[in-house]
Amino acid sequence: MRLHRLTVLLGAILLASATPAAAQEFAPVKALSERAANPKGPFARMNVPQRDSIIEHTRSLLGTRYKWAGITPAKGLDCSGFVKYVFAKLGIDLPHHAADLAKLGGLVSKDTAAMQPGDLLVFGKGKRISHVGIYVGDGNMIHASSASRRVVEAPVGRYRPPGGLQWKGVRRVIALDSIAVETEPEPPRR
Repeated sequence: MRLHRLTVLLGAILLASATPAAAQEFAPVKALSERAANPKGPFARMNVPQRDSIIEHTRSLLGTRYKWAGITPAKGLDCSGFVKYVFAKLGIDLPHHAADLAKLGGLVSKDTAAMQPGDLLVFGKGKRISHVGIYVGDGNMIHASSASRRVVEAPVGRYRPPGGLQWKGVRRVIALDSIAVETEPEPPRR
């Protein structure tokens, strides 16, 4: 049992620096179409190194050009294309539409103390959702900004989206699994 958990932990550590193909070898995360999705709860389970990989992929796109309907960094990304691209790096297939993203996973409080890196922040006007970003921790989110014409990092509490959009909520589309490694207790000291 201890050896299995240690193997899983080592695989997860390697995942943080692995390529997407190699990452799936250690800890596969099934795409939405491959598992029974629960729209009221998380549909993908991740461990800490995988969640850290999402933050790393998110930050690596800072400065990428904004392009409406864009889905690749080379040609430019829009807000939902940015989210789709980041999560696809770990094998999680998300829709390319902010309103659809706002329906996935579970609802989380708009308090940064309750949010976890990888949570999606959704914005809109009235009942219409039209913008999305990824929470990266420390009170910050990263999103593809049409106003800045690039992918930027912004403090969640002070971010004022253009066009009268309002912060509508936070969605958790991944659940964090903790990996516990059992260790031998130290022998008593004499």
